Amino acid sequence: MLSFGVDARLPVKSIVRGPDCVGKSEDKVYNTRVGRLVDILVDETKNVKKENYNDYSYIHSYPNRDAGSVIGGANCDRQLWKLDCWSCLVTAKNKLKDNCGHTHDARIELADCSIWYKMIK
Repeated sequence: MLSFGVDARLPVKSIVRGPDCVGKSEDKVYNTRVGRLVDILVDETKNVKKENYNDYSYIHSYPNRDAGSVIGGANCDRQLWKLDCWSCLVTAKNKLKDNCGHTHDARIELADCSIWYKMIK
């Protein structure tokens, strides 16, 4: 995955914005909202509120994106984390569990490649 030249030792609260992938206007709205939710998760890692989880549960029913499918802008050339990981990100805080049950302690690339978020143990 590309890191846009970002130091991999960034602290957990660091968010780095890279170049946007080209996408449809509806993708831009979707991506902007995800970006805001990333900010929420960064700020409230130790105290994620139930309403924040509900706020982005819409991702699982987003048009043309079934649960478990890869998310990204229309012309994004990189695969991003699967939708099923979102609930695990909230409940496990600094751990990311994929739908195969594996736990990841690594980068999470969200939305249309414009947000790079480094998670630490």
